[in-house]
Amino acid sequence: MWIILVFIASLICCTDAWSIPKPPPSSSSKKISTRNDFIHQFTSSATLLLTSSTISTPKLANAAPPFAIMQEELGYFPIKDDNGETYMVPTKIKRKSTDQAISLAKYLSKGKGATMYGAYWCPHCQRQKELFGYEAFQYINYIECSPKGYKNDFSMCINDGIEGYPTWKFSNGESVSGEMELVDIAKKSGYKGKFDDRLEKVNGSGVPPIGGGACAE
Repeated sequence: MWIILVFIASLICCTDAWSIPKPPPSSSSKKISTRNDFIHQFTSSATLLLTSSTISTPKLANAAPPFAIMQEELGYFPIKDDNGETYMVPTKIKRKSTDQAISLAKYLSKGKGATMYGAYWCPHCQRQKELFGYEAFQYINYIECSPKGYKNDFSMCINDGIEGYPTWKFSNGESVSGEMELVDIAKKSGYKGKFDDRLEKVNGSGVPPIGGGACAE
């Protein structure tokens, strides 16, 4: 913009012999009677045009932030705690829990009837969480074993001899490594309530098709 204004200023300083054709008069605009009037109006119009085009707020691109991409592709994303340390958080559980899954989870939470050990980066752990659903998993005694996982208890995992994820430890002393169907968890834990496994598989229940495995460090 300044280059154009400097150029116009140089025109004003030139000899008066230089002339510019006068445009026809218009009833809707100010009459231009001299070269300076023309240059003044041209300068004002150019300044307004350039100002409106350069100062106007650009539209924001609809690009997904990096953490959203990580959630979608990896299943986790980074956060910083109050001390500035970076930790990883698994993506939010998407599936809605069934009533029987919530009842089972509440039972497991009493007296630590069962504890799940896992890692934020483990897809089998994420699937296990999805089997319970968002509402039910809030009641599960969960231990994060990865040292980079948020609110981890890495030392407990070492002391308890955890080698794969997920690992379930039941109050009767039994341990199972790998994903477990909810009906099997109910049986292992001694749950006495009614549990119909068919209700957990209606329309696939939105659970990702990664079954029967475990992750290892």
